[in-house]
Amino acid sequence: MVAFLQYMNCIVEWTNDNSGFLTLLLFLTTLFLGWVSGIFQKLRYRSNFILELTAGPTFCCTFNTGKKYQGQNTHRTSIVIYLSIKNIGTAPSEIHRVNIGYHNHSFKYRFLWFWLVQTTSLRDFGHTIGENLRVYPFLIQKSTLLPQENITYLLSGQSSKGIVYFEQAESYGSFLPRVKNGKIKVKVKVFDVFNKCFSSTFWIPIVDLEYAKKFNVEFGNTLKSMEENKLEEWEI
Repeated sequence: MVAFLQYMNCIVEWTNDNSGFLTLLLFLTTLFLGWVSGIFQKLRYRSNFILELTAGPTFCCTFNTGKKYQGQNTHRTSIVIYLSIKNIGTAPSEIHRVNIGYHNHSFKYRFLWFWLVQTTSLRDFGHTIGENLRVYPFLIQKSTLLPQENITYLLSGQSSKGIVYFEQAESYGSFLPRVKNGKIKVKVKVFDVFNKCFSSTFWIPIVDLEYAKKFNVEFGNTLKSMEENKLEEWEI
């Protein structure tokens, strides 16, 4: 018992003599623990987009343009997807752009992707149901027929869906998608405003141009229209 009391007295004397050192040590320890907890909190606070395809116009169409290049018929590939994006993360973020890739016949290695950037559609996508018209909203592009605003800023637990349209420049030969059982494999990449990428792969059907134009009569015509028509001055 006496030895224990002597030991405690030694501890008390040492702490009194080194109070400044202990204060500094406690301060540095508190600072370090706060820094570590802040890092872990920052890692947990992030967005996480889940990509899904929704029932609607989702297909790929490769069609002849009626032109020739080096004696070969030229063609154009256009893709439309009805994409749903859910933010299951803990932080909000905004959808910035969408790209789509497919496996190209002209590539030696089948695991490589040929990428297309989003293209502006000349018209809205829709179809008739009896005497009624069903119009599908765009994900990013502004609709000319629907009044509501596009939802691109997603809070945690929020979702948005809409049409995303892509066109490939006029091509020839085997520069087109690889088809398996009437479908092609595509990879969709969605980038937020911080350039963080979220991706998923899907199989989508191949259709002919006649079927595609049932949803949009201007399907496949955006790049052609831009190439054939000069940019006009806009007078205010």
